[in-house]
Amino acid sequence: MKLSAILHHLEQLAPLATAEAWDNVGLLLGDRSADVSKIMTCLTLTPDVAKEAVSDGAQLVVTHHPLLFKAVQCITTETVEGRTLWNLARAGVAVYCPHTAWDNAPDGINQGLARLFGLNEIQPMRPFGHGGDSTQGAGRWGTLPQPMTLAELAGEVGRKLGSPRLEFVGDPTRSISRLAIACGSAAEFWKDARRCGCDALLTGETRFHGALEARDADFPILLAGHYATERPGMEYLARLLTAAFPDVETWASRVERDPLQSA
Repeated sequence: MKLSAILHHLEQLAPLATAEAWDNVGLLLGDRSADVSKIMTCLTLTPDVAKEAVSDGAQLVVTHHPLLFKAVQCITTETVEGRTLWNLARAGVAVYCPHTAWDNAPDGINQGLARLFGLNEIQPMRPFGHGGDSTQGAGRWGTLPQPMTLAELAGEVGRKLGSPRLEFVGDPTRSISRLAIACGSAAEFWKDARRCGCDALLTGETRFHGALEARDADFPILLAGHYATERPGMEYLARLLTAAFPDVETWASRVERDPLQSA
């Protein structure tokens, strides 16, 4: 299978035009005319994940978080990022990043999280196009199957995402009916969530002062962890690619782990 055909499919799933303006998405390394027989997805292309891609013979890595996020003037083995790119290039491994385009996609990460929690009448918090019912947009919100307290919801989120470090801001007895979701590091979406009439926001992480701001505004936020809110979406993307290209071996990185551990 040609890399160009796989990239076309990825861009249909998550149109790059819907990525945030500050993002670095698309083909970051590689030759569109190359042949691909193995694909690996991951959340972050760390050195150990890159080593897995090379040793297991992947010709394409689809990473959620982009390498080369900031402009660079040289690529050498003297930096971790440079060494990772150099080793991938030498092995002929292409790198593609959908990042916020996949967050925002109709079947992307935030939509998947909304389905996981059984939300009804799911809509984007920041819709693209006209009207509030667009299938594309940043974040998601909807109504829980039944109201629950913030503490009960925190327990449910922890169980479903396997998050050992779930934290929250707000009164544990607060009743939550409408839930907003923004994966990764997106606590600033609490204002959008409030505008949509939501009772709480689920995200991955926030700065300390972001938590203070939400607390002072009396708006609950649940923090499930960056890895926990985004890694499942890359596992799902691997399954979608397997279905679309059954002759191409596709897997989500087997060595990738959350860098944060609990005592």
